[in-house]
Amino acid sequence: MISAICNIYINSQEKFELFKETFPLTYSISDNWLIYIRGKYSKNVVAFIRYNKNAKQNCMFFNNLYDNDWAKSTRKMLGKAKYEYVYIFLEDHFLLKPISHFKSVIRDMVRSGIEYFSYSFFNIGISINSSEGLYPDYSKHFYSFEFGESNIHHLKITNKDFFPYSLASVCTKNYFKRLLNIENKILIKVPFVLQVIMENILFMYPRNRQFWAAINRVFSPLKLRFVLYTPASPFNLERSLFDIEKEFLPIKVGGLKEELFANWDDDNKLSNSSLVKRGLYPKSLVAHNVRFKPTSTKSITLQKGKSSFHQYCPNVQRTFKIPLKYIHISDGTLEISTKNERYVLRKGKYIWVHANIPHNLTAIKSCTYDQHIADGI
Repeated sequence: MISAICNIYINSQEKFELFKETFPLTYSISDNWLIYIRGKYSKNVVAFIRYNKNAKQNCMFFNNLYDNDWAKSTRKMLGKAKYEYVYIFLEDHFLLKPISHFKSVIRDMVRSGIEYFSYSFFNIGISINSSEGLYPDYSKHFYSFEFGESNIHHLKITNKDFFPYSLASVCTKNYFKRLLNIENKILIKVPFVLQVIMENILFMYPRNRQFWAAINRVFSPLKLRFVLYTPASPFNLERSLFDIEKEFLPIKVGGLKEELFANWDDDNKLSNSSLVKRGLYPKSLVAHNVRFKPTSTKSITLQKGKSSFHQYCPNVQRTFKIPLKYIHISDGTLEISTKNERYVLRKGKYIWVHANIPHNLTAIKSCTYDQHIADGI
């Protein structure tokens, strides 16, 4: 029913560990995985994938494609897609529902004739509460509407953060192919310094996207295209309301009624939407293998039977490292607990915990403990 494209760059142990958590969650969504892994951990990733059930039948591995041009590589891969719908796998997005629910969503998409929907960053762009003005149709999992030139102006006013194409998406193969073909030109990356200067003077979003869309229309006959991101990344494919090609329209767009995926570390304009901010990642409270000892701490006293609730995360859009908390017991006995875990520390013992995971501190005996927060910024 659906082909899955996995063209990703894994260049660190941390990214590899993340992949090992997210890939098995969605593997059974397709029997037509098209896979190209880049980065120094590529062999490790491929070996991990091959251990999955029926990987030999379900997965097609590509080698020696175009590491400096994501769109060109993916066009090559798309030629082996067996189905008319395409799911783009991103290793930093977690499936929050059972795979059976995801399959039901795909079936509903096909039945409803939906050509594109964003599977993650729930309620960003067009939320279910702001969809009624589009007079949508409703089905089991979706509200859906025809997106065309007639409602672009309206959406620019009411939902200016809506993207008619986001990478975290499922769409028709035809729509995806047309987006890839737009990138089939000589790609010229706009220097980062020029972007910063422009976007801080006259061309802040969305003017920056409008400006480069206009420039690209002028240079299109010359087969030149100016892009904001390196062609090695997939981000140039994404389209906002301000740079979507009108010849792609209309398309039928779906919005999910309930959350399906979430990013582990990125809020993407919606405060506290990442799994880290919600305290849902990592799964364990204890942080193992922390090697350093803090040089500064704060001493805190808790009387017997008293408890306090704790959860900490820096107020930043993207959390690059999990915030940590060091607790050392100077005197007494302290219980540290979550819904699923419980640890008891006595005098002289210490522990490192993931500070973003909601936890309670309870004094079993009146205690004094030293605490240090490592932000993770």
